[in-house]
Amino acid sequence: MDLVFWQGIISIHQKTFLEALAKSDRVNKVVLVVETDISPYRENMGWEVPRIEGVQIIMSPNREEIQQLLITYQTAIHVMSGIRGSRMMAIAMRMGARQKVKMGAMSEPYDRRGLKGRLRDVKYWYFGRLFYRYFNFLLAIGKEGVYVYSRLGFNKKKLFPWAYFVSVAVPEKVPPPHDKQRIIYAGRIESGKGILQFVGELVQTGRRNYLMDIYGAGPDEEKLKQLVTNHELDGQIRFYPFLKYQDMLQQYARYDWVVLPSSRKDGWGVIISEGLLNGLKGICSNICGVSWAIADGRNGVTFDWRKEGDCRRAIEKMLSGKEFATVDNIKQWAGQALTGEAGANYFLRIMDNVYSGSERPEAPWLANSVKL
Repeated sequence: MDLVFWQGIISIHQKTFLEALAKSDRVNKVVLVVETDISPYRENMGWEVPRIEGVQIIMSPNREEIQQLLITYQTAIHVMSGIRGSRMMAIAMRMGARQKVKMGAMSEPYDRRGLKGRLRDVKYWYFGRLFYRYFNFLLAIGKEGVYVYSRLGFNKKKLFPWAYFVSVAVPEKVPPPHDKQRIIYAGRIESGKGILQFVGELVQTGRRNYLMDIYGAGPDEEKLKQLVTNHELDGQIRFYPFLKYQDMLQQYARYDWVVLPSSRKDGWGVIISEGLLNGLKGICSNICGVSWAIADGRNGVTFDWRKEGDCRRAIEKMLSGKEFATVDNIKQWAGQALTGEAGANYFLRIMDNVYSGSERPEAPWLANSVKL
């Protein structure tokens, strides 16, 4: 089969998934069509444009080039990034619908909070009336993604749980100290990421059996540093600038826990996946799509910001010293559930279900055959 993915940028988070598809004996060709190579937001976070082996990349096609691509790959399966995507993808969807190509989408949930969220409900419902019938499948990222698109009326038989599947080199683990839990956060220091709230809950526990390193920058940085200073924790909660992505991957070997305390929409949360692949345990809010992959008390713990005291409960559990799964068990499980290879295999089984009527596959992080 030929596969054409329409996406915004050449994403590090899609690299190993697309490479695994390209290596499959069942796939003739993988094409990635993007609007641009990288966004300023990702550049500021230390990303570089990745090289994706075995994948043909087409940059910034105009309307005529989009039409020609759809003609050239008339029999391919086309996967759109987002239900209500960019101008390029909107053109490709309309043209693809007219040409009756095999077409589906890969989409995060949208933010449903407040008045803007209700307006988005109407907008996405309207868009769904226009385009859902042309989608043969929808890969909905995270539990919230499945809920949102089910609620909007997308055919549940064609709706599949999805993730960002990544494979990373795993450096040799740095032995832990006996009396400290080592915690890492990497990302924007802003309200939506919840890191200021999380550290506030952490310091209020009064515990000192941890070391926390924060890599990043953002509008809440000075408030966060002041909070740490006020509680005389400057040597215990430390700050570092964003690192280049490959350098960041090398840091996981020095930690026991990875945190993602998002307080607003966070479609998946690849930092948790990367940590799990390194044998770290994850602590994250249930807003994050990746919380679906956390088995409480085994490979981490989750919490709900809407429940008073729930974040502090999760932190206490993290710092309690109670037994979780071992580093090796977490690595082994994540290697079967969250890698690019796991995603490629799952994707091909979804295509078999959609186009050949085979058995509906289970998401690898939920599969009974993948034990933690």
